[in-house]
Amino acid sequence: MQNKELNNFNKMIADKTIIISNLSNQYSEASTPEELMWCAIQLQNHANALRVIAERLGTDTKEVYGGKKNE
Repeated sequence: MQNKELNNFNKMIADKTIIISNLSNQYSEASTPEELMWCAIQLQNHANALRVIAERLGTDTKEVYGGKKNE
């Protein structure tokens, strides 16, 4: 079950990076201040979500494979 959870975190990270990439492209093509602001807010929200998911992946990976030896 733990490997399935790790795979789910990896999928969520991949999805978030694609979303961030698409938003970055939208931001570079935005023509109005409103579009720029919307993209910037969305980028910030998804980047924060990506950070949280990556932290959870790191914690769960450490629990599955161990890691207290290197701390």
